[in-house]
Amino acid sequence: MTQPTEKPVPDNRRGVRRTAWAVGIVAVGIYAAFLLSVMLP
Repeated sequence: MTQPTEKPVPDNRRGVRRTAWAVGIVAVGIYAAFLLSVMLP
């Protein structure tokens, strides 16, 4: 069996960070769209 690595590879960490930012931006966009749809007639 292979032993798990203690730290992710820097390239992998950068990809994870980029994915987290993308998911966060999409979530904020959906939240803002929901608020605008409720506030605007």
